[in-house]
Amino acid sequence: MAEIDVGTGGDSSTEPVIVLIGASAGGVQALQNFFGALPACTGAAFVVVVHLDPTHHSEMPSIIAARTKMPVVQIGERQRLEADHVYVIAPDRRLKIVDHEIESLHFDEPGGRRAPIDVLFRSLAQQLGDGFAIILSGAGSDGALGARAVKEAGGIVLVQDPNEAEYSSMPRSAIAAGAADFVLPVRELAEWLAELIPLKISVTGSDAGQVDEESLRRVLAHLRARTGHDFSKYKRATVLRRIARRMQVVRAEDLTAYYEVMRDSPEEAQALLSDLLICVTTFFRDGEAFQKLAQDVLPELFKDKAADETVRVWVPGCATGEEAYSFAILLLEEAARHKTRRQPIQVFGSDLDARALASAREGRFPLSIEADVSPGGAAAPLLCPRW
Repeated sequence: MAEIDVGTGGDSSTEPVIVLIGASAGGVQALQNFFGALPACTGAAFVVVVHLDPTHHSEMPSIIAARTKMPVVQIGERQRLEADHVYVIAPDRRLKIVDHEIESLHFDEPGGRRAPIDVLFRSLAQQLGDGFAIILSGAGSDGALGARAVKEAGGIVLVQDPNEAEYSSMPRSAIAAGAADFVLPVRELAEWLAELIPLKISVTGSDAGQVDEESLRRVLAHLRARTGHDFSKYKRATVLRRIARRMQVVRAEDLTAYYEVMRDSPEEAQALLSDLLICVTTFFRDGEAFQKLAQDVLPELFKDKAADETVRVWVPGCATGEEAYSFAILLLEEAARHKTRRQPIQVFGSDLDARALASAREGRFPLSIEADVSPGGAAAPLLCPRW
């Protein structure tokens, strides 16, 4: 994951800030309004993913080009992302960020299980750990998981106000996932983004290692006084990344300014705590580890147990529950192999973040988790873990 400097700023990187935009039904009008309100010179590269008919030619590049002075291209071959350019997905393709390049690939999944917005957003989080993700009008939940991954990695997420969107389910899914930093009408999203981009360039400037230690100490001391949690000995790189993200959200140019925001706004300490408690989580994250568990560990839990003896698993730091439910799925599958008995199963989950734990208790996830969970695991939420 990319390191983030939290100092007084510096010269901007030679690589552009990356802005990913996802839209679906009703997205054409939203994209027109967005680019119509966006300055042509922001220093960012824009990548647009929309749900397209795989059998028809797309007019999306020309539609967007009519609203912006930036060059607009449909992505064919892998190419370097350039500042003040717009890149648009082609029909029947998915996009992936590789370093600061954009790659167009064929889909691996059948039509009903494709989530091209999530795929692109996740690649940004995994490759760069930074950037912007924007979700506009659309049906379904594509983009919610990817937007949360971007936020977890240190990026900023902007979502169109569902009350304005022609189709509100995509924006609402992102908001429900806890991914949204800003929820605004689409023209205001463009205006805010134009202000946030230079701030990101400043906060993540080239003066690596230049940290105002006294201001950092004050920020962490204030956080401890307000929340009761001490992060002074926590992983330094993670703490700096999370503070840098909050600095961008509240538009603080340096740590001194951010400390003043914390001092003047009682809510900011809790917001920073929430960011520090964010953990990167998906269903079956680290597939090799889960495969090893399924093959070598879980069968031993059922071995030689009496029919009424309970199998128990505890997942500490369960966040919003994906890992705990992944264990539940594997336990149910292992139990199904022992057809002669119905072994009682309990999954315990705990987490410091009360809001994440409340979400885990609900056990509700967007349909786009199909990218991580096979249809055979669909019955797993029927198991009631202990939280």
